Amino acid sequence: MSGTKAGLRAKPARKAGRPPVEQPNEAKRDAIAAAALKLFSQSGVAAVSNKELGEAAGINPALIYYYFEDKDDLFQFVVRKALEDALAAYDDIKKEKGGIGDLDAWLSSNLLLFGEITRFLKVILDYAHSGQRSVETDAAIARFYRTETDLIGHALRDEGFAAKVALELAQLVSVFLDGVMVARVVRPEIDSERLVSLMRDLLRNKGR
Repeated sequence: MSGTKAGLRAKPARKAGRPPVEQPNEAKRDAIAAAALKLFSQSGVAAVSNKELGEAAGINPALIYYYFEDKDDLFQFVVRKALEDALAAYDDIKKEKGGIGDLDAWLSSNLLLFGEITRFLKVILDYAHSGQRSVETDAAIARFYRTETDLIGHALRDEGFAAKVALELAQLVSVFLDGVMVARVVRPEIDSERLVSLMRDLLRNKGR
């Protein structure tokens, strides 16, 4: 299972007398998104300037909106990319550890992407309290959690849980993972890997 990268925007027609702009590429688009995730989590979406984004991404700030329509479009891409990155890490773990279960792989991928997921949670929490919600961004966030719970639920069904129970437990595990990511920041004495392992053991024993 893997995320599919969103297609790059079609190159806009160049106005007469306007210098040509470079062809969009995934590396620069992803660099902008990575810089945006870090800066948005530190300062909030509204407070981050184009200049700051450009400097952090290592590009001319004028190019940012050659890749994205506006800041909301960039924010939506950041959310989508968080899902793609989590799914990519999940796939890599599945390949590297042959025979590992889907649930183990997803739990491991969350620990592996601790920094990125923690920033992602901070950004969407700020967004939720911003009073400037958009249907598209809400849908992107919902898609992230729907994909996560579907994956976990499928893994739990494979381990013997009834469909309804698997769905409820999947929602519980999803919330648990968010809590662990936050706890690693505000309660650093907590052994998050141990907590995840305990959750996995509880689910394994319950499924038997």
